[in-house]
Amino acid sequence: MSDKYSHIQDSLGLMIYRTALALKSALQRRFKENGFEITAEQWVIMRHLWEEEGLSQREIGEKAAKDKPNITRMLDALEKKRLIFRQPDPRDRRKFCVYLTKEGKQLHERLLPLAQTLREQVTRGLSRPEIDRVKETLSKINRNIGQL
Repeated sequence: MSDKYSHIQDSLGLMIYRTALALKSALQRRFKENGFEITAEQWVIMRHLWEEEGLSQREIGEKAAKDKPNITRMLDALEKKRLIFRQPDPRDRRKFCVYLTKEGKQLHERLLPLAQTLREQVTRGLSRPEIDRVKETLSKINRNIGQL
């Protein structure tokens, strides 16, 4: 018995994966075309730090859904680019808190419009309720996965 969902090309997981990969690639390309050497993963970290500085590496990893080795590697790269710096946590000297440098703070004003324009382009033709429905559906899928 075969239905339209039995083909690999129609797989929900594959469609989500391909969409995420295409979006990541488009974002990185947009940044690079505008002279910014920042990856999509680094962008996610910067977004969290623009919202709240002083997060620990663990907190950033949780928010960005990345494991400790990946977060450490990405933070090392951002530090090398002089966009962030780490300081020991005054409450727990075993932990480090991450802060933005002046350059890291200024980058927000330059990257955000590029990302917003891309978001507008990739959601062209979708109504606000459609976008909200996609977000709600993906949130349900993530909750279901979390319960496995």
